[in-house]
Amino acid sequence: MKKKVFIIVVLILVGLAGFNFCSGQTSKDKLKEGDMIFHISQSQQSPLIQYATKSTLSHCGIIIEKKDGLYVLEATGTLRLTPLDKFINRGKGKQWWAKRVIDDPIKVKYKNLLGRKYDLSFKKDNKLFYCSELIYYIYKTQFNIELCEYRKVSDYNLVGLKSKLKKRGINVNQLVVAPIDIYNSKKAHNI
Repeated sequence: MKKKVFIIVVLILVGLAGFNFCSGQTSKDKLKEGDMIFHISQSQQSPLIQYATKSTLSHCGIIIEKKDGLYVLEATGTLRLTPLDKFINRGKGKQWWAKRVIDDPIKVKYKNLLGRKYDLSFKKDNKLFYCSELIYYIYKTQFNIELCEYRKVSDYNLVGLKSKLKKRGINVNQLVVAPIDIYNSKKAHNI
């Protein structure tokens, strides 16, 4: 019962916080390699991410162009390529948002990242990745662009979450980057 009440409170608070980003979607045919794509995940941790970050966004990936279409490089379970439509369809209400950092054509080097396990404890520099850290890492290491600053976990809204964080091995002083931090990057623009 307590868990249900907590989830309901989280959902209400997220709803009241509203979208703190542009709610317009671009056309899929405008997407290109390197674009960042965001949606509202339907995973179990999504409401917690939304609550902690005071954002509706809870998952993101980076567009990869292949001969047979567009894919999203994402961290879910393992780092993988997911067909764009499958990524979009998995999001709540099939809503998605995209941002672009580099207007010129680019190629993302990703093959050495595929298959790595998802970083459940959101640790920095441990060769594992969660979704927003993956995007940050690619732009920093491949294009020398820091999209945003890492923040301490304690900078986010942690009311009622500290025991869950402790169970996952997340220290309130460790540095993390959230999907909304990447979305709000001053180096990214709407497409």
